[in-house]
Amino acid sequence: MAIPDNIIDKIQEKSDIVEIISAYIPLKKVGRNYKTTCPFHHEKTPSFIVSPDKQIYHCFGCGAGGNVFSFLMKYENLQFPEVIEMLAKKTGVVLPRGAGRKDEENSFTSQLYKINELACQFFQSCLANNKTARDYLTSRGIGDEAAHTFKIGYAPDQWEGLLNFFKTRSATSQVLEKAGLVISNDKGGHYDRFRNRVIFPITDLKNRTLGFGARVLDSSLPKYINSPETAIYSKGRNLYGLDVSCAAIKKEGYALVVEGYLDFIIPYQAGIKNIIATLGTALTVDQITLLKRFANTVIMVYDPDEAGEAASLRNLDLCISEDVNVYIAELPAGLDPDGYIRKFGADDFLKLVKSSKNLFDYKIDKLTKRFSINTSNGKTAIAGEMLPTLSRINNAVLKSTLIKKLSDRLSVDEEALKIELKKVKTGYSERRYVPDTAEARIDKNSAELIVLALLLEGGSLAGKAFAEIAPDEFRNSSVRELVKLIFTLNKDNRQISPARLISQTSGSAEAANLISEAVGILEIVKDKDKTMADCISRIKKDNLRERLNMLQEAIRAAHNQKDEDRMKALVSEYNDLVKINKT
Repeated sequence: MAIPDNIIDKIQEKSDIVEIISAYIPLKKVGRNYKTTCPFHHEKTPSFIVSPDKQIYHCFGCGAGGNVFSFLMKYENLQFPEVIEMLAKKTGVVLPRGAGRKDEENSFTSQLYKINELACQFFQSCLANNKTARDYLTSRGIGDEAAHTFKIGYAPDQWEGLLNFFKTRSATSQVLEKAGLVISNDKGGHYDRFRNRVIFPITDLKNRTLGFGARVLDSSLPKYINSPETAIYSKGRNLYGLDVSCAAIKKEGYALVVEGYLDFIIPYQAGIKNIIATLGTALTVDQITLLKRFANTVIMVYDPDEAGEAASLRNLDLCISEDVNVYIAELPAGLDPDGYIRKFGADDFLKLVKSSKNLFDYKIDKLTKRFSINTSNGKTAIAGEMLPTLSRINNAVLKSTLIKKLSDRLSVDEEALKIELKKVKTGYSERRYVPDTAEARIDKNSAELIVLALLLEGGSLAGKAFAEIAPDEFRNSSVRELVKLIFTLNKDNRQISPARLISQTSGSAEAANLISEAVGILEIVKDKDKTMADCISRIKKDNLRERLNMLQEAIRAAHNQKDEDRMKALVSEYNDLVKINKT
């Protein structure tokens, strides 16, 4: 059952966006609004604005924006019905029977969660019945308790083992394909993606199964295959094991970051609980943002091979950009976290972790092995690699200290390094939009955004727009759909506001960003009546110009085809529009 609009409105009215957001990040009052650095991207100058009047937020740096629902969806990685249910409990609003969670259960994404959970159970039952797979886990040091905790399973050595399992469970092969569990063949049929492999389910913070990693039982290649990107799984937005380790990470104040499933499971089994694993890629901004909810310090424990070293360096720079304290724990050659603990034990592993290097020392040690620190070319190369890293540091004192340290290590003038540092470009550039008034010009896209924003103002401004322009005149498809929705709400005599309009889109991130962006433009509009008239005029003139260009192309085509009747009709329309354009 869908959640009624009046219930959503009621929850929104009782949910103060300033109160909700300030529970996650500190807000500073600036005039009528609140300001802070954006939680969704790295920035040095705060450009994240929260408006209590309009009950929306907008970042002028990365463009993120929306209402209280949008914020919780993005920050907590939740779906719209989950946010509604969360805020309903917080505000004391009673949801109608069958709404909220029931609505989510009927969704396609919920169907994928159910399918993955059933597949997980299937793989676990197959493991219980396959001695070879169980012996393999034993040989890798994985005990029964860990296998149970992490829902480890086994995919049978069959082309249609999982397919046959789902035949009596109302899941079509097409849906199983969308879940990433089967692959289509050239004959229109399907076969299991995972065969004769140990299965590692990938779960989110709610312990829902998102996808799977699968490892061979021998040395054949590829060693691992993983679920593809699906409607519920993105490897760049999730971390293996975080659901079981988040409490320990919060308690210890830092997270150990490793690469693989076994590199996570073996340390965890040995009592090292504050650990997570990436999913076959270097850390992403989304993953770092997820980690920052529990700790602001990470220690990378990657394989000491060339690929592992490169991954550490990439992650190091990204962590700095996101204001995360980052250290590197170096393993002996030929050992990964799994192998190290099985050979030397957890206590020695923790000693190695405690001896981890800070960002500066680790990176410059690696670079001095690649480039000669005694030649001018080597010094230039090292500085060229180090300066982009240092440019990402927000703390001016720390940055200055490390510039001096780099100067001493390279025996290079400190001022010369500062000059080169200024040439390094990092981060987002703040975007500003200016209306087409006497103060400045606008482009067509800005004109459409401004009209959208003025429509949300309501009153006489909106009335003028309803009378003078139709939704189909907006060329930006995203803006056009929002304008159509506003026109519909107006016909139904429904109150219109930015926060309410966002809710009407079921928390669509694109719509939320666009609405908050449009509203942000109005902060610098002085004469709203004149701006509305100018923007509508600009939209109509651009559309007319576009139509004239299309007619010219059509006239040329009709001429080449010697279609006299069509050419005359097109020329007549063209001349009529030219007259309108001159008025």
